[in-house]
Amino acid sequence: MEQRNPSLLPWQGDVLQHALQLRNEQLLPHAVLVDTCSDHGIDDLAHTLSMLLLCDNPENRSVCGVCEACRMMSAGTYADYSMVTLEHDSKTKKLNRNIKIEQIRNLIHEVSLTRRYDRLKIAAVYPAESMNKSSANALLKTLEEPAPRVLILLLTHNRGRIPVTLRSRCQTWTIKPPSSSLSLEWLSNQGIDAATAARHLQFAAGDPLLALHLQQQDYASLVEKFKSRLATFLRGGLSASELSKGLLSSEAAITRRLIEMTLNAYCYQASGTDSDANEGAGEDRGRAMRLLDLRQRAQLQLQVEENNLDFQLQLEDVLISLRQILTRRLI
Repeated sequence: MEQRNPSLLPWQGDVLQHALQLRNEQLLPHAVLVDTCSDHGIDDLAHTLSMLLLCDNPENRSVCGVCEACRMMSAGTYADYSMVTLEHDSKTKKLNRNIKIEQIRNLIHEVSLTRRYDRLKIAAVYPAESMNKSSANALLKTLEEPAPRVLILLLTHNRGRIPVTLRSRCQTWTIKPPSSSLSLEWLSNQGIDAATAARHLQFAAGDPLLALHLQQQDYASLVEKFKSRLATFLRGGLSASELSKGLLSSEAAITRRLIEMTLNAYCYQASGTDSDANEGAGEDRGRAMRLLDLRQRAQLQLQVEENNLDFQLQLEDVLISLRQILTRRLI
């Protein structure tokens, strides 16, 4: 099994220090809701936080790397650590929409077993908002009647979607978004030049982890290519099928972000809030409302992991609707 080392990110330091202090003072709660500022890297955060709490000799928010717990956590063999996350469906091969109740029941059984080591037993669930109602209800009893020396970590980027019955039984640790300067410094340390980092950080709405992912996917080039092809499509020189096929080589989440960015730009322009909007564009209320409706519909249609719809067909439908709105003459 491949070695897995902790990933310490500078903007996570306050939460890691707080967790370590509570452990040292023997004040750790039995359940923690970790409210993250990014939906990227949550797996790494769960592993890093757990490794820090299990380490025998942590120092300055860093693990020692040589104790029994560190060696086994790095090797993925620490028996008192378990993680529940979304799994791929064996039939459809797609990622399941929800964390299933069977997964939570297995976790509950695991945390009820006697600890193998004289340390904490940690169970992590992410993304916690993906638990369905049955899964959340199954976990509730365990949170109400916690086993001794067990810590349950619920990690989420969307805490509002977690039932209040679960949230109220957890202590919340919030990881605040990093400043722009810290994000740019971190991206620079990843080997990205300043201009490229700034551009992708803007694409990512200030999320450095997402910015790094977008840069690795060559998102800036994809944006420029799509702008050119979209203009040709709107003039009738390209079919919706041809335009959508050019996007299918990218992962679905990247394509969704690109479509959302495009629809947002047209919404701003039609409402007159875009600095580049034509004079009087804000008067086009009908077009702005149709664009807003399309943006909302597109968010649902393009979630193919959840709705089992054909991605290309849904993408073509959104693009055709966009062209109809932009080329329609208002009466």
